[in-house]
Amino acid sequence: MEDKSVQPSRPRNFITFRRTLRLHLFNCGRRTYELDPVVDLFAALNTKLDFDPVVEKHYFSLAEMSEMTTNVIPKLQVDMAFFVVHAHESRLSINEDNAGIGYAKIYRALLAATGESV
Repeated sequence: MEDKSVQPSRPRNFITFRRTLRLHLFNCGRRTYELDPVVDLFAALNTKLDFDPVVEKHYFSLAEMSEMTTNVIPKLQVDMAFFVVHAHESRLSINEDNAGIGYAKIYRALLAATGESV
């Protein structure tokens, strides 16, 4: 038997609500890389996203990294985070077990803040 049910159409003024996600952008090195292009990328992609991004930028120096990982990041409400680096290293070991210094601290703090969601 053929199903001839019809889905009700939405009225023209039907409003759909998108969820809001809190996005945090981080840059170590006190503005070695401006985060505005990343914000602009989300603005350009806004119609393609299934959420409304609320973006907050965080710049910090290497000397402030411990403060950022122990006191700032754990207190943030984070749905999504981006750690933007401008580095000349051939590789960044941020997610290796024995990488307990440098960028790995930020990676681990952000991982915890997002509920281990990578």
